[in-house]
Amino acid sequence: MSIDFSDNGGFETEEPLVTTSLTRDDEGEGSLRPKSLGEYIGQEKAKGNLEVFIQAAKMRGEPLDHVLLHGPPGLGKTFLSACIAREVSGRGFSVVYDTAAHIFQSFESGKFGREGLPGEDPEREIERCLHCDLLIMDDLGTEMLTSFVQATVYRLVNERLLSRKSTLLSTNLSVQELGRRDGEAVLSRVQGEYGCLVFFGEDIRLLKRDR
Repeated sequence: MSIDFSDNGGFETEEPLVTTSLTRDDEGEGSLRPKSLGEYIGQEKAKGNLEVFIQAAKMRGEPLDHVLLHGPPGLGKTFLSACIAREVSGRGFSVVYDTAAHIFQSFESGKFGREGLPGEDPEREIERCLHCDLLIMDDLGTEMLTSFVQATVYRLVNERLLSRKSTLLSTNLSVQELGRRDGEAVLSRVQGEYGCLVFFGEDIRLLKRDR
């Protein structure tokens, strides 16, 4: 399932855009149509730090600092990421928002000459992920781990750092678990260059179910 939060629905990287591939668990939730960071309720410490990051980026004329959102599932990381995507895109920056699994599928299709999903051009997807102003990779760590996935995580993190393109990673893993999964080189760059914000609390979906 893909949702385009951009006003014009365009897909050129020089235009503000957000495209999202969402998991089945996210379908039908209010988080699919975020309005603003100010309307996000909960995770006050993480939200406050993000607001500082965003304000600092605005003063520099940049989309955002590099950010890692991590914590157990169901705490609103996807919702908050979508709020950030809307805010940054609204300032005229190009934003690609996608799940890690779909991004890796595009890179794999491009490398091995396989067809992507209907209507998709893997080479174009790769170009957008590498060169958009802000890449938001959601659900990192839920994909099947392979050496190709590890190499792609490193490539995205490293190349976007070198090209000074902003990246937001969202994962259910801790920072150390992410390092054990994707390698010391990724861990070093995340710990050294990213603002790492941890989410705490009870699973929002379970709370809704039990009401």
